[in-house]
Amino acid sequence: MNAFGVPMFAAFWLLVLVPGLAVAQVKPIDSELLKALRAGGHVVVMRHPTADPDKADTDPLNFRNIKSQQPLTEQGRQSARALGDTWRQLGISFSEVLTSKFNRCYQTAILAGFKAAKAVTELSEGSLVVSPNEQRRRAAFLRQLVVASLAPGQNRLIVTHRANIAHAFGKEWYDVKEGEASVFRVEKGSYSLLTRMPIDDWSRLTLIANKS
Repeated sequence: MNAFGVPMFAAFWLLVLVPGLAVAQVKPIDSELLKALRAGGHVVVMRHPTADPDKADTDPLNFRNIKSQQPLTEQGRQSARALGDTWRQLGISFSEVLTSKFNRCYQTAILAGFKAAKAVTELSEGSLVVSPNEQRRRAAFLRQLVVASLAPGQNRLIVTHRANIAHAFGKEWYDVKEGEASVFRVEKGSYSLLTRMPIDDWSRLTLIANKS
């Protein structure tokens, strides 16, 4: 597969290199992005929505101690619900939803309507409590999830943290905003970045959907 060949997207390509993989960044027009996601074969890697900046993870090795974790704000919870509603309205489906074990990520998926979401340790932020080797392993795990095969017509959603995303895909992702999603096209073990989508921009696609 030509990891950079996405003929329906006529835009400027920016080549970004990460260990063992090449990612092509493109800004597809909204109609083509919607068409692509409806067709399936994509992975959406999302940072959780807005979390309380006055709270911290004070017991980061105990995922069951939710009260000790940085929670979503009310705005973050509302954004998660709205995002799930928007995806359903747009006809974008996910056959698999995986999240960090921190509640702000798992709650994002649940509020968005994905009751079968699965929380996994490897997607959890561990910058302050795990070794550098473990951080690298988690980054590799995330990249492997992005290239894993998908059921025909389906997409995969991953909800995780800025540190995990940046470690996996490179320094260009250190500025990833809360709620921002990176949309990757997957084919034959390779991935290409189609776009990075702020959480509030998804609703813009409904204008296209209503016309189609």
